[in-house]
Amino acid sequence: MANFVSNFVMNLETNMPDTLNKYQFDKLGNTLVFLAKNVGDFGKTKALKLLFLLEETSIKKYGVPFFGFNFKVWQFGPVVGEVYNDLNNRDLPLLSKYIKRVEANTDEFEAVVEFNDDEFSNNDISFMNEIVSFARNKNATDLVNFTHGKGSLWLKAAEENNLLEGFEKKTVTTTDILIDFSSLVKDDDYLKERYESSLEFIQFNNLLNSQ
Repeated sequence: MANFVSNFVMNLETNMPDTLNKYQFDKLGNTLVFLAKNVGDFGKTKALKLLFLLEETSIKKYGVPFFGFNFKVWQFGPVVGEVYNDLNNRDLPLLSKYIKRVEANTDEFEAVVEFNDDEFSNNDISFMNEIVSFARNKNATDLVNFTHGKGSLWLKAAEENNLLEGFEKKTVTTTDILIDFSSLVKDDDYLKERYESSLEFIQFNNLLNSQ
């Protein structure tokens, strides 16, 4: 039974599309606006790490993904490829509706619109404030050490798939291997059930938005 559940969850995660639907994209954009306005210095690495921490901590705490994104195991951490590519582009072709580069320091981002809470519950807002409080006085290196450290999902996946040597030698920089969030809830039946139900809903919503 345990193997069935594990395979069921993994299949749902694997079948989530890399292209974000409108709901996910709007929530992503407004999350970046919220973070840019509240977390202090806000560059690409810090943005990517905070998006991952929102997803990881939400699942760990509530059994519910904050976004429902596929985070892949890349050399520099768990990454949503579509988001990384956009933040890496000077013109931000996808996210320029929400953020822009700071003129005085183009490695940093600032919001271009006010935060819109349409996609967020009161619990989401409270949770984002917790993440902001955690990260406000941390720089990108602090967050990298936190998300790559001993016991982290990224390190576990990299070790299990024999990626660390390739990452260290820079012969491997990106992979299609997904972060397995299900391990966060495997020992709590209530959270595990919530997580599986959430994945079913996300997959159904993705299918509807792909029509």
